[in-house]
Amino acid sequence: MRDEDQFPTVRFHKCKTCGNVYTGSLTGDDACPACHTPASRQPLPGSQIESRMEGSHALFTITGNVYKIQELEELRSQINEVIRQEVDSIAFAFLKSSFLNSSTINLLVKTMQTLSIHGKPTFIITNEAEVLESLEMMDLDRVMRIVPDMEKYKASLT
Repeated sequence: MRDEDQFPTVRFHKCKTCGNVYTGSLTGDDACPACHTPASRQPLPGSQIESRMEGSHALFTITGNVYKIQELEELRSQINEVIRQEVDSIAFAFLKSSFLNSSTINLLVKTMQTLSIHGKPTFIITNEAEVLESLEMMDLDRVMRIVPDMEKYKASLT
Protein backbone atom coordinates (compact mmCIF):
# COMPACT_ATOMS: atom_id res chain seq x y z
CA MET A 1 0.00 0.00 0.00
CA ARG A 2 1.32 3.41 -0.96
CA ASP A 3 1.77 6.11 1.73
CA GLU A 4 -0.64 8.41 -0.08
CA ASP A 5 -3.29 5.65 0.01
CA GLN A 6 -2.76 4.99 3.70
CA PHE A 7 -2.42 8.66 4.68
CA PRO A 8 -4.21 10.66 1.99
CA THR A 9 -3.42 14.34 1.74
CA VAL A 10 -6.34 16.52 0.81
CA ARG A 11 -7.05 20.17 0.33
CA PHE A 12 -10.22 22.17 0.08
CA HIS A 13 -11.54 23.13 -3.33
CA LYS A 14 -14.24 25.65 -4.16
CA CYS A 15 -16.27 24.90 -7.26
CA LYS A 16 -16.18 27.81 -9.69
CA THR A 17 -19.59 26.83 -11.07
CA CYS A 18 -21.80 26.29 -8.01
CA GLY A 19 -19.60 27.58 -5.15
CA ASN A 20 -19.68 24.25 -3.30
CA VAL A 21 -16.65 23.65 -1.03
CA TYR A 22 -15.37 20.08 -0.91
CA THR A 23 -12.21 18.16 -0.13
CA GLY A 24 -10.09 16.76 -2.90
CA SER A 25 -6.56 15.69 -3.65
CA LEU A 26 -3.64 18.07 -3.93
CA THR A 27 -3.41 17.29 -7.64
CA GLY A 28 -6.84 18.80 -8.24
CA ASP A 29 -7.91 15.85 -10.40
CA ASP A 30 -11.26 15.69 -8.58
CA ALA A 31 -14.71 16.96 -9.53
CA CYS A 32 -17.33 18.81 -7.51
CA PRO A 33 -19.70 16.26 -5.98
CA ALA A 34 -22.67 18.66 -6.40
CA CYS A 35 -22.39 19.64 -10.08
CA HIS A 36 -19.52 17.41 -11.32
CA THR A 37 -17.45 20.36 -12.56
CA PRO A 38 -13.79 19.28 -12.70
CA ALA A 39 -11.59 20.93 -10.09
CA SER A 40 -9.08 23.38 -11.46
CA ARG A 41 -5.55 22.70 -10.38
CA GLN A 42 -4.10 25.70 -8.58
CA PRO A 43 -0.56 25.82 -7.27
CA LEU A 44 0.00 26.64 -3.62
CA PRO A 45 1.08 30.26 -3.22
CA GLY A 46 4.79 30.49 -2.68
CA SER A 47 7.24 33.04 -1.51
CA GLN A 48 9.88 35.27 -2.95
CA ILE A 49 13.29 35.16 -1.31
CA GLU A 50 15.89 37.86 -1.84
CA SER A 51 19.26 38.10 -0.16
CA ARG A 52 21.76 40.91 -0.07
CA MET A 53 24.76 42.03 1.91
CA GLU A 54 24.83 45.37 3.68
CA GLY A 55 28.46 45.67 4.64
CA SER A 56 29.17 42.61 6.75
CA HIS A 57 25.50 42.02 7.55
CA ALA A 58 23.30 39.65 5.55
CA LEU A 59 19.65 40.47 4.96
CA PHE A 60 17.13 37.91 3.70
CA THR A 61 13.80 39.37 2.62
CA ILE A 62 11.05 36.77 2.48
CA THR A 63 7.77 37.89 0.94
CA GLY A 64 4.92 35.45 1.49
CA ASN A 65 5.09 32.06 3.17
CA VAL A 66 7.80 29.47 2.61
CA TYR A 67 5.68 26.42 1.75
CA LYS A 68 7.61 24.58 -0.87
CA ILE A 69 10.60 22.34 -0.30
CA GLN A 70 12.44 24.02 -3.18
CA GLU A 71 12.02 27.44 -1.53
CA LEU A 72 13.23 26.13 1.81
CA GLU A 73 16.25 24.50 0.18
CA GLU A 74 17.03 27.70 -1.71
CA LEU A 75 16.90 29.67 1.54
CA ARG A 76 19.05 27.09 3.36
CA SER A 77 21.63 27.17 0.56
CA GLN A 78 21.80 30.98 0.60
CA ILE A 79 22.17 31.03 4.40
CA ASN A 80 25.00 28.49 4.31
CA GLU A 81 26.79 30.53 1.64
CA VAL A 82 26.47 33.69 3.73
CA ILE A 83 27.68 31.97 6.92
CA ARG A 84 30.83 30.83 5.08
CA GLN A 85 31.56 34.51 4.40
CA GLU A 86 31.83 35.13 8.16
CA VAL A 87 29.16 37.79 8.42
CA ASP A 88 28.58 39.88 11.55
CA SER A 89 24.84 39.18 11.62
CA ILE A 90 21.98 37.70 9.64
CA ALA A 91 18.52 39.25 9.47
CA PHE A 92 15.30 37.76 8.14
CA ALA A 93 12.65 40.26 7.06
CA PHE A 94 9.22 38.61 6.78
CA LEU A 95 6.81 40.62 4.62
CA LYS A 96 3.21 39.62 3.92
CA SER A 97 3.73 36.36 5.79
CA SER A 98 0.82 34.73 7.58
CA PHE A 99 2.75 32.08 9.51
CA LEU A 100 6.06 30.29 9.95
CA ASN A 101 5.92 26.55 9.40
CA SER A 102 8.04 24.14 11.42
CA SER A 103 10.68 23.79 8.70
CA THR A 104 11.19 27.54 8.50
CA ILE A 105 11.36 27.84 12.30
CA ASN A 106 13.89 24.99 12.38
CA LEU A 107 16.04 26.80 9.81
CA LEU A 108 15.88 30.03 11.83
CA VAL A 109 16.89 28.21 15.02
CA LYS A 110 19.81 26.43 13.34
CA THR A 111 21.02 29.71 11.86
CA MET A 112 20.76 31.40 15.25
CA GLN A 113 22.66 28.55 16.94
CA THR A 114 25.44 28.67 14.35
CA LEU A 115 25.87 32.43 14.67
CA SER A 116 25.55 32.53 18.47
CA ILE A 117 28.54 30.19 18.82
CA HIS A 118 30.59 33.08 17.42
CA GLY A 119 28.69 35.75 19.39
CA LYS A 120 26.85 37.07 16.34
CA PRO A 121 23.14 37.95 16.40
CA THR A 122 20.20 36.79 14.33
CA PHE A 123 17.49 39.38 13.69
CA ILE A 124 13.86 38.91 12.71
CA ILE A 125 12.32 41.96 11.06
CA THR A 126 8.52 41.83 11.01
CA ASN A 127 5.39 43.45 12.24
CA GLU A 128 3.17 40.60 11.00
CA ALA A 129 1.03 39.49 13.97
CA GLU A 130 0.92 35.83 12.89
CA VAL A 131 4.70 35.60 12.54
CA LEU A 132 5.21 37.30 15.91
CA GLU A 133 2.74 34.90 17.50
CA SER A 134 4.61 31.89 16.06
CA LEU A 135 7.89 33.20 17.45
CA GLU A 136 6.37 33.94 20.86
CA MET A 137 4.75 30.49 21.11
CA MET A 138 8.16 28.91 20.58
CA ASP A 139 9.84 31.41 22.98
CA LEU A 140 12.10 32.47 20.12
CA ASP A 141 11.32 36.10 20.92
CA ARG A 142 13.53 35.57 24.00
CA VAL A 143 16.60 34.43 22.07
CA MET A 144 16.33 36.25 18.74
CA ARG A 145 16.36 39.98 18.25
CA ILE A 146 12.98 40.94 16.85
CA VAL A 147 12.49 44.40 15.40
CA PRO A 148 9.32 45.77 13.80
CA ASP A 149 10.80 47.54 10.78
CA MET A 150 13.89 48.16 8.69
CA GLU A 151 14.72 51.51 10.35
CA LYS A 152 14.94 49.94 13.81
CA TYR A 153 17.00 47.07 12.40
CA LYS A 154 19.52 49.46 10.83
CA ALA A 155 19.64 51.54 14.01
CA SER A 156 20.42 48.41 16.06
CA LEU A 157 23.48 47.69 13.91
CA THR A 158 25.21 50.94 14.87
